[in-house]
Amino acid sequence: MSAETQHHDHAAPAPSGQWRTDTFVAVATVIANLLGYGFNLIMSHVLGPSGFGELGALLGVALVASVPGTAMQAFIARRIAQRNYPPDGDGRLLWQSVQLAVAVGLIVLVSAPALRAFLHIGSWAALVWLAALLVPSTVAFGCQGVLQGRHRFHALGVVLVLVQAARFLAGCGAALLHGGVATSLALATVLTGAVVLLAVPATGRLRWAALEQRTLAVLARDAGAVLGVLVLANLDLLLARHYLPHHEAGLYAGGNLITKASFWGPSFIATVTYPRLTSAHRRAITLRRGAVLLAGLGGLGVALAAACAPLVPLLLGQAYEDVASLAWLFAAQGALLAGVLFGVYAGLAVHDRRLAVLVWCVTIVQTTCIVLWWHGSVVQILVTMVGGSLILVSLAATLEGPNMRRLANQSRQVRA
Repeated sequence: MSAETQHHDHAAPAPSGQWRTDTFVAVATVIANLLGYGFNLIMSHVLGPSGFGELGALLGVALVASVPGTAMQAFIARRIAQRNYPPDGDGRLLWQSVQLAVAVGLIVLVSAPALRAFLHIGSWAALVWLAALLVPSTVAFGCQGVLQGRHRFHALGVVLVLVQAARFLAGCGAALLHGGVATSLALATVLTGAVVLLAVPATGRLRWAALEQRTLAVLARDAGAVLGVLVLANLDLLLARHYLPHHEAGLYAGGNLITKASFWGPSFIATVTYPRLTSAHRRAITLRRGAVLLAGLGGLGVALAAACAPLVPLLLGQAYEDVASLAWLFAAQGALLAGVLFGVYAGLAVHDRRLAVLVWCVTIVQTTCIVLWWHGSVVQILVTMVGGSLILVSLAATLEGPNMRRLANQSRQVRA
């Protein structure tokens, strides 16, 4: 969910009982995340390191390909909230999301030969089902945007859970059928499609509306900055799949689950603090508190990963035993990425995209280093990624440091 979208939700006057709906959405989000991780845990056991490495790479592609849908959700919610959009216009916005979904699916389908060669995917069926899965997934983002813009938070929470429940049930089905990557993606496509078929009529009546060039420009602007962070968060998984032997690539995919948990766990801080980061007199203290909280949670996550490393084979399977010694480093990478995400949102709150540009620059440098030199082992790729993320966190602190001091001085002068 876009932080910009969250800004409009929190800026609106809170109705009576708003805390109940906020709690409901928070609990629904936690349940949805647990279901998503449940799918990964099931498939890590079913497929083993080699097969799970292939699935992990495809899911990394899917996450990057979900950015247009995320941008569409933000666009729809913002448009409804800002312009008092008439209810009969919801259907037109939904139809635009359908068009975007088909476009995303076709782009991935056309890219299938390149993805198969680069990621060493065993079957064409897995790539076809990945492209198909992105269609209902992107439409689901459009539904969530309408529900968010209309303040239908209970329905929003239900959709969040159902979409991830579809993926979890797909994993269970693949395990029962002893299926592979293509089977899991096929089941996920069918079940997610069923959820969307229920969600669309409950959200609004589809009405024809062309996806205008102006709308696409807005989506590109909204997506660009966050896309950089998502590319950075998934780059190592794709490169590991390309360069490492299949078994080692699978081990990296298993360790990357620790990274994702450490990344998405504290990433809520960027969303919650975004509205206050737009306010000049509250920005400095919000930045400091957010940074301290991120550091605390990140440090706690690294410590827990190190202490609980012996449990990794129990959670992922005995084949992933070699990941245990690197659990703390995978967690550190996720914590640093959460810091980068916070820095990018802090910049966007005041229309400062310098860090977003630097994210792309560092991503290019990291890719070059891995492609040319450091792709011989799990450790080489992981250390390269951790180093780049550490540089970005340092750059974020450098960029925001003068602003924090200036705003703090202004706040003191106002109080004086």
